[in-house]
Order: sequence, then structure tokens, then C-alpha cells
Amino acid sequence: MKIGIEHQANGIDLIKIHHKTVSIVFTNYGARIVSWKIDHNNIVLGNEVEADEFYPNDPYYFGATIGRYAGRIENGSFKLNNHTYEVETNAGGQHLHGGSHGLSSRLFEYETEQHIDHVKVIFTTQLQSSEDNFPGNMDIRIAFTYDMTNTWTIEYYASSTEDTLFNPSNHVYFNLNPDNRTIDNHVLKSDKLYLFPLNDSRLPQNKPIDLIKTLGMNQVPIQALFQTKDPRISPQIQRFKGLDHPFEVAEGKLTLATSHLKLHVVTDRPQILIYTFNSPEKVGNPKQLFKSHSGIALETQSMPNDIHMFGEKAHSILRGNVPFYSKTSYQVE
Repeated sequence: MKIGIEHQANGIDLIKIHHKTVSIVFTNYGARIVSWKIDHNNIVLGNEVEADEFYPNDPYYFGATIGRYAGRIENGSFKLNNHTYEVETNAGGQHLHGGSHGLSSRLFEYETEQHIDHVKVIFTTQLQSSEDNFPGNMDIRIAFTYDMTNTWTIEYYASSTEDTLFNPSNHVYFNLNPDNRTIDNHVLKSDKLYLFPLNDSRLPQNKPIDLIKTLGMNQVPIQALFQTKDPRISPQIQRFKGLDHPFEVAEGKLTLATSHLKLHVVTDRPQILIYTFNSPEKVGNPKQLFKSHSGIALETQSMPNDIHMFGEKAHSILRGNVPFYSKTSYQVE
């Protein structure tokens, strides 16, 4: 495996890994994945040519590491240890994806390790309570490993000086098609597929819908979800123009498939938020490269807004000086 570095403007580097007909590109801006080409077919959404201009102005978090908190926090406030914290509201009165001081907009320090059968990129940064108003200062290390089995593995290491919330994820969008088709032809496969509906504020409700039982399918085509008339599912799809929902899957394993490729996701996170890149045209960005449903994000994480749903039992609570570790892998077959 070969590795090279391309320096772009504003301190943004592209870290390029090649092996035969496969290549994968990361960047230190937001610890992102930029490109993943299998036989020269790019299966993720991103911009390798103008990364230094594209990503700092990207409202869709293409390929970005998300944190401190992936997803929404209701009203941008939460109670922890009987103290109420107010954080940035950057999405319709809610806190979203760590806000403007989150991990997605940081220039990470990084180092690379090159081995015969894999390459590792280790990103490091710090989060300060004075910047994002979450409790505790955090040291964060994120390791991306790519190996000869076409597996991209993400490992998160973190610690906080105080009890805090930490719910990291990666916002990579996939499209397994060899052309510019939308992801409607993709299929979700797992022995368990529970969808959690959202309220009008896009906050999850603890009323999961068993898709396999409801739709009578042991695998669920995206198109079937978009077209179903089921009275619980259809209003959700129509309201949000697609999926933007937390899922629970069997043993943290989910496969996204087309007739061309399969993508196997394995995670230790309790949920996977599935987002089908709904209606980006509404933003009115003349430089928008991708249309609605041109990608599907598989964001492994804890339940968004879990601190309001579950209080002190929320999965996202990280105790002070207790090491955090999490692992997610994406393998192309």
C-alpha cells in the first residue's frame, strides 16, 4: 500500500492511499473521508479537487467526524449532575453535530503509519469547554485504518476533565452505484431493523417500528420505504423527504447492498442514524454538487437527544477521567 500527501490551501492536507485498483483519501480538515474508489468508482460523496474551498463551506458534513455530539440536543440545553448546560443552537432552535466549534470544522494534527497490509492515519485535537460550552476539556484521538480487505476502520479514543456528553460519529455518505443514479436502488440488510420515528423538531421518539415485520421483508429496499403506504412509516418519509432516522440493528451489523457492491457496517455503537441526503436543493447553493438522495449516510452513534430521553442513563454520558473507546468498520465486498 502506498501513501502520499497533497497540501492544499488553508492548512488542508489530502492523505492519499493507493493499492492496485483501490484508493481512499482522507483530510485533516474535520478528520474526513474525501474519496473511496473501488475499481475507479467513487462510492462516497466528496470533493477531492477543491477540498480547501469545498469543505469549509460545506453545510452537509460530507465525510466529517462529528462531535462532541452527533445529532440534535433539544433546545440546546441539557441537565447533567443536577446542573443545566446551555450549548449552541445551530439548527432550528436545537443543537446539532457539535455546533460551530465541533470536530467537523477543526484542522486536526495527524501522523501516518505505513505497513505492508494496512495504513493508519491518527488524528488528534482538543475540545475546550470555553469554546463549545459543554462541560469538561477533552483530548481526542481518532484512528483511521485502511487494509487490504477493503476495510476502513474508525477508532475513537477520548477523555474529559469532567463529566460531559460525548457522542462521536462519522458523516460519510455512500452511493454504491457505478453511475450518477440516486440511492433508491440500495437495500438495507440486518436481522433486526428498528426505525425510530421523529417528531416535528426532528427529535427521535422511543417508539421503534420493526421494519422487517411491518413491511414483511427480510431485507428492506430504500425504494420500498420511500413508496410504502404504511400509516406509521409513510408520514415520516413524506415529512422529512426521506430517511433521517435512528435505527437499531442486530448485533451492530448492517449491510448496504446493490447489485454491484455490498458494504458491511460493524459497530459497537447502539444506533445507526440513516440519512438519505434529503432536499439539499432547498439551500439554494449554486455550487451544490449533489442532488437529493444522491447519497446515504450511515452514522454510527448513540441515540440523538438521549440525554433528554434517558436522563442520567444516557449512553452519551462520559464520566470525567474515564477513557472512551469506540470502533466502527466499513468493508466493501
